[in-house]
Amino acid sequence: MAQLCRIQRMAPPAQTPLPLTLLLSMEAYQLQHEQPLGRQSAGAGFLEAYLRFSNNREHQLVVCGEGDAHWFHQQAQKWNPHARTLATGMESWGDAAAASTAILLPGPGLDEWAWKRMPWGDGSFSLVGLVHTLCSRQVQWGLGQFSTAPVRPWDALICTSKASKSVVQGFLDRQEDWLKQRLGATHFERPQLPVIPLGVHAEAWAPPGGKAAAQAAARAELNLPANAQVVLLAGRLDILTKFHPGPLLRTLQSLHADELPQLHLLIYGEAPNAGMEQLWREGVKECAPDLPICWVQGRKTELAGPVRWASNLFVSLADNPQETFGITPLEAMAAELPCLVSDWDGYRDTVTYDVGRRIPTSILEGLGENESKGLLTETLRYDQAVGLMAQGVVVDVRALRQVLLELLSNQQHLEAMGAAGRQRVAHNYDWPVVIEQWRQLLQTLRQLRLHAKSEGQTNEKGLPPWLPPMAEAYAAYASTIRRCDASEAWRHDSLLKEAQRLAQGALDRWDSDLQHQLRITLEGGVAPNARLHGWLQKQGFFNQHPGA
Repeated sequence: MAQLCRIQRMAPPAQTPLPLTLLLSMEAYQLQHEQPLGRQSAGAGFLEAYLRFSNNREHQLVVCGEGDAHWFHQQAQKWNPHARTLATGMESWGDAAAASTAILLPGPGLDEWAWKRMPWGDGSFSLVGLVHTLCSRQVQWGLGQFSTAPVRPWDALICTSKASKSVVQGFLDRQEDWLKQRLGATHFERPQLPVIPLGVHAEAWAPPGGKAAAQAAARAELNLPANAQVVLLAGRLDILTKFHPGPLLRTLQSLHADELPQLHLLIYGEAPNAGMEQLWREGVKECAPDLPICWVQGRKTELAGPVRWASNLFVSLADNPQETFGITPLEAMAAELPCLVSDWDGYRDTVTYDVGRRIPTSILEGLGENESKGLLTETLRYDQAVGLMAQGVVVDVRALRQVLLELLSNQQHLEAMGAAGRQRVAHNYDWPVVIEQWRQLLQTLRQLRLHAKSEGQTNEKGLPPWLPPMAEAYAAYASTIRRCDASEAWRHDSLLKEAQRLAQGALDRWDSDLQHQLRITLEGGVAPNARLHGWLQKQGFFNQHPGA
């Protein structure tokens, strides 16, 4: 679709493998073209970057099923026909994590996985989580458990923007303050909170033949006038979880009617459902009845490049707490398209003055209290909660109109911003550059973990205190507690055959682990483990032999 970008990358070629196991689910790494999601787009981009730039020929995976492993191996072999995939089931996930010394989780849930790590010992590997949205009840609950879960300083929660890191720190601060007040707690540990952005594959967005030639060809393909001033709006069309388009549409309508008669709006995206699409289309007619609109379905991924090449300016006025980074400005910059965005979350990091403009935003004190109560009581859906809260987030409309007019009246300035944007992506957000930041992080985590082990600061293997061995947890249920009898007198030939017969009977054949344990005990000459020992007693074997 696009020629290779000829900008020199800043990252040196990697010499060492990336020591990382992936906890893999296709859902997190495979983009659904019928309903593109930012989380999946970021996951698909990362997976390709990992396969291309990690320098790993052998890939450690933890999967829920063979289908996920097979799908991953197909992706790996696209980039390296000699790639090896070592897939492990969930029951042995810690072994796979320990093999590489770190495991990437598909979200921010370090608290849950820190407890699950305990049977392997918390010094055996690092947990690495990644921030996507931070405003769901589940994510907020999880962040609230960091202070009491066995999350260690050699774990990391990657924050994709400075704003998202600040939000995470706020959650941790509030919970620690609560524990100080409630329990008198004085010592807390936190994971590392590095700011590492998402990336894009810059070469995929480079205008073929240069910006002018690509723009002319794309406009012909999309039936846009050659002399139009085209503003692009790209992304998920959802008022509840993305942004309210009313202020932008009314501003564009005003500019088209007065100062910019050649102004066109190009909308490229998908709504989450038919109702939201209808709402968008009705809203566009109400707010901008005379503005020429070109609608392009987001599922037409072959047009992802052309819609950007055809445009003069990319606009995204995010006003929703669902957003934490925002990858669409990077795609626009890589396509030499200047950006006009809200001064919101990750946009504050990515869109600098040389590549675009940011419009001020504001939040009123007390906004969202009822919505948080609704999340707490689970009486309000997540999308409703963030959508209602976003209704009170303000984007400065006066500044928006002024900046739109300023930018669209100076084509030379737009072209300079576009060129600067492409350079900015190549230097900071191209995936080879970002992957090197991951490599440095994993090296830091390894050093922290090994130092903690050498200082005796790690915990030994075991189960969580709230989930001990069942015999310990429920000992009070039984009349007595008995020790395992190591006597092998039960292994009389006739009793051995009887044990095998009973284990394969209708009442016990469902218990495949019992069959396995019985086989290795009898064939290997080892004493039965506690569960097998109990089953043998349940069947009366230890009482059938006079030596027992």
